[in-house]
Amino acid sequence: MMHQVQEALLTVKSSIQRINTSQQELHFKVFSCLWAFASLFHMAQSSSFDTMLHYSLLTLAAIHVLFRPASVAGFVVLLLLQLHDVFYKLPVISNHWIFTAFVNLTILQALVYLILKNKTFKINAGEWLETFAPVVRIEVLILYFYVVFHKLNSGFFSTDLSCASYFMYAQVGDSTVVIPPVLLSLGAYGTIFFEALIPLLLCFRVTRNWGVLVGLLFHGMLGFNPLNGFYDFSSMIFAVYFLFAGPQVVRNIPKMWARVKAKKYLSKINFNVFSYKRLFAVVFVAVGALLVLNLLTKLMLNFELYFFWMGYSLVVVVLFIRSMLEGKPKKLYQSFCTFTVRHWAFFLLPALVFLNGLSPYLGLKTESSFAMFSNLRTEGGVSNHLLVPASLQLFNYQDDMIEIVASSDKFLQRLAEGDLIMNAYKFNDYVARERPAFVTYLQQGEQKTFTLAEAGPDAALLQGNPYWFRKLMNFREISKSPQEPCGH
Repeated sequence: MMHQVQEALLTVKSSIQRINTSQQELHFKVFSCLWAFASLFHMAQSSSFDTMLHYSLLTLAAIHVLFRPASVAGFVVLLLLQLHDVFYKLPVISNHWIFTAFVNLTILQALVYLILKNKTFKINAGEWLETFAPVVRIEVLILYFYVVFHKLNSGFFSTDLSCASYFMYAQVGDSTVVIPPVLLSLGAYGTIFFEALIPLLLCFRVTRNWGVLVGLLFHGMLGFNPLNGFYDFSSMIFAVYFLFAGPQVVRNIPKMWARVKAKKYLSKINFNVFSYKRLFAVVFVAVGALLVLNLLTKLMLNFELYFFWMGYSLVVVVLFIRSMLEGKPKKLYQSFCTFTVRHWAFFLLPALVFLNGLSPYLGLKTESSFAMFSNLRTEGGVSNHLLVPASLQLFNYQDDMIEIVASSDKFLQRLAEGDLIMNAYKFNDYVARERPAFVTYLQQGEQKTFTLAEAGPDAALLQGNPYWFRKLMNFREISKSPQEPCGH
């Protein structure tokens, strides 16, 4: 009797493992498709699909993943090409793309871990996802922590300077419209509220799907801002959200998509039977569609914003909502969405993500540190953060700032005319690389002039910084005024 009970338990356990494995493989397919779409939207934002060889390869890799989402090899190629682009473009890189690099390194670390653990190159996609997903979830929470924390500064809460106000006016699209200060303040506080609410909901299993839904709606709307095209960031965050989604929700998405594709909306129309009425209708619809397309082409300067992003975000949001309404996740899958990391080594990359966001407060780089559009200022010994003073900085890379007086270089001259000051290390690199004919500048209150014709090969401004420094440390230009206006 006992033997039969043990066999029954083993059978049940084996069945559960098979179901979990199948569920995880499906989850991997959904994530890989969304990650491929994020790559395409990233390139769409800068129209760089075929500007360089690796962009063309990246486009092809993303398309391949969309058609073969279960392919481990295809997904690895996509990750490697994304990483190549990141390291090629460093240090000038957007925040979402450097976070993409951290996620990709995490996924590849999980791949190496499984190869060494199982001593085989044959990787199960579901097991791979179950290995890297908890780590990526932690990294997403770290990202949101800094997105909120960086905004806790005097500039972001100023209705005159806040990026929230700046983007509200951009969304209105009419410079003559005056938005009441109360609404501008609500914009700033509302932004922080939702960006804090989303990770809070994602932390708990009972609210996790709601956190995904709120995030999809919030970032879906942000993707329509006409000034920046946030759909590149939004598409990336859409993908990682689905690592938080409940398994049954993810399982229902392909089912509903299959039902949508199975519906034949034109099946009731018999095109084999000719009539002048039908011919007229076809011609009328075709000509009308071309006229509408012509009108939209003229009116919509950011066509990809209003067409592709609208279609993509609506499909993702609607499918997710419909999936949530299908029913509650079963107990069988309740342990799937966790933050349990399989090995201590997987904490290394989240630690780097945390350090990347902490950089401005340490006196290190100020670009690509998740402080996008936050009004944060930590340079020149001045901090506008409400909690972290500049005196806590451990390094002095942000202390020395350069004010351009005049220059033959167009970029440097724009800084002079725009009342912007530049980090000394970045200024040194720029002069060494671009070699302007002359530049007059103020450094620590002293006016200096660099003239290329008179500079010897050993001139300090022609030496530049070490390669590793140029790749890892980037600094933004800031206003001469202590109050920092909206900037990236």
